[in-house]
Amino acid sequence: MLTNRADNATLLKKLLAAAFTSPPTVSDDGGKLLKKLLESAPKVLRHLRKSTLFEAIHVLDLECPHSDFLAWLLDPLGPLTDNWLLKAILAYAAPVQPWEDGPTVYREFEIDTGRLDILITWSSFKLVIENKVWSTEGDQQVPRYLKGAAIVTPQDGRLLYLSPKGLPPCSIADADERVKAIGYRKLSELVDAGLEAEKDRRGLAFAAEFRDCILRLLKVRYEVTKPFLSESTKISLGSAKRLAEIKEHALEESWDFLQWMYAEAESRLRKILGSEMVAERGKYGVLFRLPTWRFGDLPFGFCFCMSSDAQQKLVAEHHDGPWVGVTVGDMDATAKRGECQPIVDRLQPSIRKVWNYPDDLDEGDYNGPLWREIAIPEDGDLDRWVEDIFRLMEELAMALSPTLRRASIDFAAKKK
Repeated sequence: MLTNRADNATLLKKLLAAAFTSPPTVSDDGGKLLKKLLESAPKVLRHLRKSTLFEAIHVLDLECPHSDFLAWLLDPLGPLTDNWLLKAILAYAAPVQPWEDGPTVYREFEIDTGRLDILITWSSFKLVIENKVWSTEGDQQVPRYLKGAAIVTPQDGRLLYLSPKGLPPCSIADADERVKAIGYRKLSELVDAGLEAEKDRRGLAFAAEFRDCILRLLKVRYEVTKPFLSESTKISLGSAKRLAEIKEHALEESWDFLQWMYAEAESRLRKILGSEMVAERGKYGVLFRLPTWRFGDLPFGFCFCMSSDAQQKLVAEHHDGPWVGVTVGDMDATAKRGECQPIVDRLQPSIRKVWNYPDDLDEGDYNGPLWREIAIPEDGDLDRWVEDIFRLMEELAMALSPTLRRASIDFAAKKK
């Protein structure tokens, strides 16, 4: 059916009105996505999956820490009783070579043709261990090391080529008796075999930890199986860009919200401290104080602050804070313990009473008992959270203002 231009214009207006009556917002879409994500998330999240020492210190796949650890275990001055691991390795690399007491273990031993990872010397025999955690063999590396270590015949010594998979080096013939390859799993078996005989608890712990570290490296790098992914992880992966946009939107909104909180806290504390109160904003928050509240060059007063990496935004990008309490120093830098300890000692007893802290509280650093973290509730009830913060600050200001005033007078008098 044909229609005139007026009808077409009316129809277009209706379609546009219908399309934009309820435009989708970031909050609506984001709320649905986050709700679905939270509903599907495991009840207990695995925040840390570091089962070994090397994972905990972030060196699991670094060659030097592995070689350092192994050399220490092989050294007669190391933690193992009677050098049992070195004896086992020597028997593997050179079965006919008799054991001789008094070996010397070197790390990163420099020779004319390179640098040996580990060198063990006896009076008439040498054992070189070349450890390959992640790197590949250098150009003619093994022949160069044999020449530099003066291992001309099998009677002079051995080069043990250690790698995760135990593959032989490419730069020398497999039949060369001066070279022996060994894998991490075989090395772990040698460690296992000696653990039962190790009577020293310290040696037992370190040897077992080394074994666990190299087995863990094999598992995460070379023997990886398809892991299980939770539904929440799949949603997170599939919606990564959208979740990043939601987070950025939350950060921007939280910045505005935080500025309002600073202003509201200033308004409420000014009613308690008076019109001469100073509000000093810094990188990490706001310090509320009277002009006379100083200890030497250090201001002190009531604070509302975020941790250093929160960057004046709420916990959308941070796991701790915000914090309220009493602080010494400005909001751009923390005063050193020695500088402010006298005033901290003066204030702590009063703060303990206000917040009902036990007298034997472990203070940690100097300002531990002076601050209190007010974490955002998981239910997102920001109105209740904000009122809790303001209530704590008001209670603290009313209870401690007389103490701070007297302290500032005393400190000023002592300075004179």
